[in-house]
Amino acid sequence: MGKEYVNQHIVPKRYLDRFASQMDDKRIIDTRLCTKGKVKFFLESTDSVGFIKNYYDVSDKEDPKYWEHFFANEIDSLCGKELNNIISTITMSRKGAAILTDSSKRILSKIIVAQLFRTPNSINYTFSIYPVVARKTKDNILSVLPSELLEKYKERINAVEMTKEQQKEQHLNYLFDPENFEKYCKIVRDRVWIVYVNIVRNNMPFVTCDNPVLIESIETNEIGLFKNGLANPATCIFYPITPSIAVARYSKSGPIGIIENEIGDKVVYVDDIRFIGNKNIRLMDQAYLHSFIPQPLYDSIVKNSL
Repeated sequence: MGKEYVNQHIVPKRYLDRFASQMDDKRIIDTRLCTKGKVKFFLESTDSVGFIKNYYDVSDKEDPKYWEHFFANEIDSLCGKELNNIISTITMSRKGAAILTDSSKRILSKIIVAQLFRTPNSINYTFSIYPVVARKTKDNILSVLPSELLEKYKERINAVEMTKEQQKEQHLNYLFDPENFEKYCKIVRDRVWIVYVNIVRNNMPFVTCDNPVLIESIETNEIGLFKNGLANPATCIFYPITPSIAVARYSKSGPIGIIENEIGDKVVYVDDIRFIGNKNIRLMDQAYLHSFIPQPLYDSIVKNSL
């Protein structure tokens, strides 16, 4: 058991396979790695990118691989047959066709929300706010104690600290609690959905990264889940599914809500290279380690964005 699931993908391998090419018996993907300001491009198997060794291991459950098994069985499995069916329906649909069913939205919402909360970007945010949250929690506890208990226990309460491992466990336990997880999925599911079909895919495909859900504000242009939030009317949630297909979700109470009946749940053909390139750049900017793009395309996008 200890050696099982050592290389734990932070983005489903089945998802990455859709951006890869078959070479012999492996799926090979164009990869850009940026570490310590140094950039390199290479070809790699989808088995060997988008993972961190033992990242989801925990000590608060009988099975230390509990979360890796959870993601494999409950989330990553949806990127197989279920996502295939959605892609096939979109591919065979004509422009303007309403193609996203309630079932499709449920599947996509689960994949998207899980992806947002399982990444190092999200878990590291929990680490960053822990000191403030911990201090506030301790102060709240101390404020309700009578003086005799306060004098006795204040020092012990103030000394309590959670390790990084415990903070990660709390993060996963809270956000993937079935009730909480469904609440966030419903926020995404109940938005206006637009399906973008990229008709210039050969020249400018949608690319992806190891943090592939783009949360951006249509007001401030800022990106990031914790800068914008899921429920904010100004938030756009953008998620590439293949080099040819992406979905975007907008608030019904925002400006896109006005034209929901015309574009909601429907196929929209897009050939705007600048629009696609901008999404690609923003996704690459928020990558944890790997973005998946060939160097010639990267150089072209950067040149045309200047």
